[in-house]
Amino acid sequence: MISLLDPNNKLNEHKSSLNITYPRTINIIFGHYPYPEVIHNLILDIKNNLKEDMNGYTNVKGGMTYWCHFLQNKFFIDFISFMINKHQTSHSDLFQYFFEKYTVSNAWGNEIKKGDSLMGHVHPCYHGVLYLTKGCDLLLPELNIKISPKPGDYYLFPPEILHGFDTVVEEKKRYSLIFNIIENNQFEYSKKINE
Repeated sequence: MISLLDPNNKLNEHKSSLNITYPRTINIIFGHYPYPEVIHNLILDIKNNLKEDMNGYTNVKGGMTYWCHFLQNKFFIDFISFMINKHQTSHSDLFQYFFEKYTVSNAWGNEIKKGDSLMGHVHPCYHGVLYLTKGCDLLLPELNIKISPKPGDYYLFPPEILHGFDTVVEEKKRYSLIFNIIENNQFEYSKKINE
């Protein structure tokens, strides 16, 4: 669920995306992945593949799998297909001919527990998160919003959106799957279209 850090401002919300102007206009695509058995399997996969050498190595000051752990995972690939199909009409600029124009370059899992944090940072590309459990809020201070995770909720952000969260004080662990989407070589894509 998305909510404002400053409740005096109003949201411009659509069915599957949110346009925010604060101080610049961006579009956040969101939805819900309604397969609890898949969510459960993804959590188990993260728990079984946390890597000690990744703990604190990145902006994630908590448990993490390797960067590319989920790229070949059937459940993750099914999720990406679900997201593309759900938003292909409403966001055709991004999702139409998705695999010709874009590549999911990284897909990793996080386990966040009491005492962990996420340093404020940006991604230079589209990036998304699939929440597998409830847990601490994701803060997007530049946009004046926070996202309160629920299992199955996903969000896709445009490049350069500052996000993070402070040290977690809750006892319950939060699991999420994060992915980056990069543009393929546009020259090759245009050449293929013209053939």
